[in-house]
Amino acid sequence: MHNANENLGEKLASKLRARLSDITVADNILALPVGSPEVCFEEGEECITITLLGDKKMGFVCGNTIQPKNQDNTIDWSQVSRIRLVFIGDVK
Repeated sequence: MHNANENLGEKLASKLRARLSDITVADNILALPVGSPEVCFEEGEECITITLLGDKKMGFVCGNTIQPKNQDNTIDWSQVSRIRLVFIGDVK
């Protein structure tokens, strides 16, 4: 907990902890009522970003061994059961 406060600042670290708690209880990452989940592509990989504070976001990629897909070959995020955090910070 202290490392997050030191590295990110207290406000951002607090938002990070809150969003991680929200994700833990959500049926799927798109069902989060806060953080404005948004599908995007970072360096060619489909991911989900969630707003933490201002322009600061956290980004996740699908952690499923076999990615659930939509007909257009994008990830069906409503069926994803595992996610992997890949960044916290400004979206490029």
